[in-house]
Amino acid sequence: MTWIVQFPGVPEAVGCARKLVRDALHRLPQVDDAELIVSELVTNAILHSRSGAGGVLWVEIRRRRGVIRIAVTDEGAAGSEPSYRSTEEVDDFGRGLAIMAGLADNWGASSDVDDSQTVWAELASPAEVTPRIHTKKSSSRGV
Repeated sequence: MTWIVQFPGVPEAVGCARKLVRDALHRLPQVDDAELIVSELVTNAILHSRSGAGGVLWVEIRRRRGVIRIAVTDEGAAGSEPSYRSTEEVDDFGRGLAIMAGLADNWGASSDVDDSQTVWAELASPAEVTPRIHTKKSSSRGV
């Protein structure tokens, strides 16, 4: 299943994106990690791209067997590449990508010709299991 939603580049979009993740993944054990990842990615898009200057951003959640993929596409900032700082470089700010990288099983970024940028993260998801119905066979014992 795939969900794609466009949000305005305003701080309130962070909470809306978290709700989208919670609604889309509510039964999966990775929902808390996915919420934190989308929160960090949307915050970064608002703070560090043209999306936060009156633009928009897109959140995509793709759930397929074994993988949850969260991608945030922003309107880009000319010449910028995602990077994260070590904990020695920052105190209370600037750890978003490091947090996301620590939670994700895989992540990356790509840019398009219009300078838009997508940062994505993947979480391993347990394969959907078909419930087994156990029936108790009656046994008879001879007398």
